[in-house]
Amino acid sequence: MATPNQALAHNGRLKLAALGLSVFLWVLVQTEPSNQETFASVPVLVQVADTSWTPSGAPNPSVVEVRLGGPAREIIRLAREGASLRVPIGAVGSQDTLVALRREWVELGQRSRVTVESLTPSSIRISFEEAETRLVPVAPRLIGRVPDPLALASPIEVSPQMVRIRGPRSRVEGLDSLRLGAFDLSDLSRSGTFLVRLDTTGLLGSSVVPASATLGVQVEDRIERVLDGIPVELDSGSDELGVLAYPPTLQVRLTGARTLVRSVDPQRLRAWVPSGDLDGMAPGEERIVFIRLDGFPGLVTAVSDTDRVTVRRRTDAPSPSAGTER
Repeated sequence: MATPNQALAHNGRLKLAALGLSVFLWVLVQTEPSNQETFASVPVLVQVADTSWTPSGAPNPSVVEVRLGGPAREIIRLAREGASLRVPIGAVGSQDTLVALRREWVELGQRSRVTVESLTPSSIRISFEEAETRLVPVAPRLIGRVPDPLALASPIEVSPQMVRIRGPRSRVEGLDSLRLGAFDLSDLSRSGTFLVRLDTTGLLGSSVVPASATLGVQVEDRIERVLDGIPVELDSGSDELGVLAYPPTLQVRLTGARTLVRSVDPQRLRAWVPSGDLDGMAPGEERIVFIRLDGFPGLVTAVSDTDRVTVRRRTDAPSPSAGTER
């Protein structure tokens, strides 16, 4: 069994080298050059614990100048990551409050060797307003068009459909919805679920939970289908009035997602003329009227070979009042 002296002597050179390296690193850290740096635009964040109140806007000023001291290496890292000053408000005493700033409110992360030497200005002014909390619907904002050869196969689904917003009453109580950031359909290349942040522009002092929503998008190949011989339907009383349409049938071209286009039943596809367009027609009178199309899904586009037809009332058509006894 080795004696204490023998154990100490074992690998003695290696142990001495390790000790020397430790001393060198300690001296290096202790002698690391100290530096002072001024961060000119550190944002001020206000955190209110009193749930009855919320800031009505940004504090004045909304940024401060912070002078830091400490090892140059840590200050450089902090400059890259960004610093902030978080002002905690436990209870609101008045709607307009002057708050003296404290150095410990500057968030430095785990950098215990960096110190806050000064804050400019030394105080800020915060205006408060009574808070209101509401549930409001989420409204998607779609731009662009699904690129060929794709088409939407179902309505875009938003989840969640409602979000909770808490903020100044003057801003929150009039909201009927919260819009998502713009989602560009022209960037789509596949079906999927896409995360989009809510647009909180103009809602300073408000918090929204959740802060984003997902859009469920289903796309398929875009196809075309041509249906011939779709009859033009007139008002149900047009036969009695002797009103006819020229041409009597149309060709309709359907465009959209494969499943939707193929699901269209030609027997349910209607080309029709509103009854009001036939009112007061005299015998022999002709009119050019617009037709309407329905009986197909909303995401399918239907276009007929003509958007209007000629309607004519026969000259021998009976008067609507003919045969009426007095």
